[in-house]
Amino acid sequence: MARVTVVVTVLNEIRDINFLIDSLIKQTKEIIVVDGGSTDGTFERLKVQSSKFKSLKIYQKIGNRSVGRNFGISKCHSPIIAFTDAGCVPEKDWLAELVKPFANSQVQVVGGYYKGLPHNVFEKCLVPYVLVMPDQIRSEFLPSTRSMAMRKGVGLFDEKLSHNEDFAFANALKKKGLKFYFAPKAVVGWRPRKNLRQAAWMFLRFAIGDAQAGILRPKVKLLALRYYLFFFLVFISKYTWLLAIPYLLWAVGKNYKYVKDIRAIFWLPILQITSDIMVLFGTIVGLLSRV
Repeated sequence: MARVTVVVTVLNEIRDINFLIDSLIKQTKEIIVVDGGSTDGTFERLKVQSSKFKSLKIYQKIGNRSVGRNFGISKCHSPIIAFTDAGCVPEKDWLAELVKPFANSQVQVVGGYYKGLPHNVFEKCLVPYVLVMPDQIRSEFLPSTRSMAMRKGVGLFDEKLSHNEDFAFANALKKKGLKFYFAPKAVVGWRPRKNLRQAAWMFLRFAIGDAQAGILRPKVKLLALRYYLFFFLVFISKYTWLLAIPYLLWAVGKNYKYVKDIRAIFWLPILQITSDIMVLFGTIVGLLSRV
C-alpha cells in the first residue's frame, strides 16, 4: 500500500473517538488528529491513546473543521492524504481500498463510500435523508471527507466555511478540472444523529454551508418554488392544505424501501418537513451572511 496519512478533525467526540482510533490504528502507520478545542474530555482521551500508539499524532488547533484539516495537511509528510470524520467507523479494508486507485499516476482524488449504522427506527429513517443511497449513485460521485483521499498539494479547504465545507471543497476541485475516482469498496460506517433536534441542526448547517459557498443545488431551488406555490395557493383556496397529504405520502414512499419498518410511516414525513424547513431557513441565513 502506498504511504498515506489519515487526517481527522474532532470537537467534543468523546462518545465515538475510541471506535475511530481503534479502527485506524490497524490500517495505517500515521494518523493525525486535530482537536478544535474540545471541552468534553476528547483531547485528554486522545492523549492517552497517543501514549499507547506511536502512529497517532495529536494536535489542538482552535478553529472550524477547515482550519483543522488544513493544519493537519501541513503536518503530513506522506504523498497521499486520506480523510474521515469523527462519528465514522472505517471498515477493516477501508484505507487499502481507498488508496488502490493511486497506483495510476493520473488519479488525484478518490472518494470512498459511506453507509449508515442506525440503532433504531428514527436513525434508519434519517439515513436516506443524509447519505447517498447505493441505488442513487451517479457516474460522478463527489467525495466527502467521511471517506476521501487525495495527493498532497491538490488543494486546501476554505477556512471561511464552517459548515458542509467538504462539499464546497469537492466542487472547487471539480471546477479546477480534476477527475474523481470512486472506490465503492472503501467504506466507512456513519453514526446517525440520535434525535430530531440534532438532525434539524445538521440540516441547517448543511444548508448554511452550501449558501455561504455560493452553492445552490437544483433540489433547493425546486424546494423553494414548491413552498412558494403552496403558500400562494393557500391564499386562493382553503382546500389547498389538502395538497400536503400527497406530499407526505410521497415522503414515505420514496424512502420506505430503505427502512422497511411500519414505524417509518410516522418518522419519514416528520423528517421531510423538518429538512425542508431547515434547508430553506439555512439557505436564507447563508445567503444573508454573504452580503
